[in-house]
Amino acid sequence: MGISVVFRIAIDILVVTAIILFLPGIPPRVKFEPYDITPPLSLEGPLSQNAKLDLAEFLYEGKFTGPESIATRKGEIYTGLIGGDIVRIKRNGEIQVIARFGKRCEGKWQESICGRPLGMRFDSNGKLVVSDAYYGIYRVDVDTEVVEELVSSKDVVDGRPMMTLNDLDIAKDGTIYFSDSSHVSLQNSMIEFLGEPTGRLLKYDPKTKKVSVLLRNIHFANGVQLSKNEDFVLVSETCRSRLIRYHLRGDKMGENDTFIDGLPGAPDNIRSDENGGFLIALSVPRTEKQVLFMDILSSYPLTRKFILRITTVIHSTISFFDSIFPNEYTGRAKYYINHLEPAASIIPDKASIIVQLDGNGRIKTSLHNSVGRVQFTSEVTLDEAGIFAYLGSPYNHGIWRIRVKDMGLK
Repeated sequence: MGISVVFRIAIDILVVTAIILFLPGIPPRVKFEPYDITPPLSLEGPLSQNAKLDLAEFLYEGKFTGPESIATRKGEIYTGLIGGDIVRIKRNGEIQVIARFGKRCEGKWQESICGRPLGMRFDSNGKLVVSDAYYGIYRVDVDTEVVEELVSSKDVVDGRPMMTLNDLDIAKDGTIYFSDSSHVSLQNSMIEFLGEPTGRLLKYDPKTKKVSVLLRNIHFANGVQLSKNEDFVLVSETCRSRLIRYHLRGDKMGENDTFIDGLPGAPDNIRSDENGGFLIALSVPRTEKQVLFMDILSSYPLTRKFILRITTVIHSTISFFDSIFPNEYTGRAKYYINHLEPAASIIPDKASIIVQLDGNGRIKTSLHNSVGRVQFTSEVTLDEAGIFAYLGSPYNHGIWRIRVKDMGLK
């Protein structure tokens, strides 16, 4: 190949790249700014690697997919699945569908139709409150299977609808604190990860039935957890590997600060350790040996812009053909192009880490895999009796369970 041909190819590549980067009007219409992510804390001291999670057992293998969040009541397990079902797992292992908020669909690529239940908790009256990423927040009577809508995702809050309702927690007075992860839908979450922070922490007032904004510009707002005394609420900022604290009472009421930064993984849901502290699920590790793509790309806004413009143009093209001739193949392609799952699947080390924090954000202990069996953990929920902890996941085909006495909590 001659020098002139190589030069011409190089010029063509530069021209195409410049067009993609600088031609106005190409979606997505988001800002791209450089930002810093605190390096991960070293795996030493209370974060030292161990084999505690090797003692976990895998239950209900192959019976369902994606038990993102878990709640327990009277010895029974409740979770939401890919496909939109809310299920009850009885003591004898029988799995019953008790609710769904969307319509039946052909597969997970039609997630926006069938819905995706994420965070869930039981309220003080024994009703299950569930956040569905696409539809809203619902209250389910698990005994009668009656469903009540509390918040619709179509509701406009502070000028925009709630596009990715994620996790929630419920105060003693019935107030619901919940996260709206992004201004784009769950299946387009890569736009949030590579673009600007648009997540929010919201509050639902049961008396007025109104939703208000507590925090804005969170880079993928995720897990939510109230403190034991309900004087503050935590929210995970997954893209920045940190937790943010919003003060509900006291001298700092209405202010926010960083509760913990530099977590050695991507934080998902937060749950109480029932001792005034918190259990944080780090879905994938972020260590000195393995950085995540956000660590690499955070300082390169043009690279992120280039990637997103390419994937979004491909998504728009596929969507156009799918609108003319709907089929499974274009549906799947449209679903995966900006979804987090393909990016997560190529991470070499997928072994989750669980971190226990005290009420002030100090690390008390952690749980690791020695063989990497426990992956993509989204939540750690202790049962009512304090005997077992159940590990949720957005992708796993079952539920991991570990005895609390084997966790070494402090």
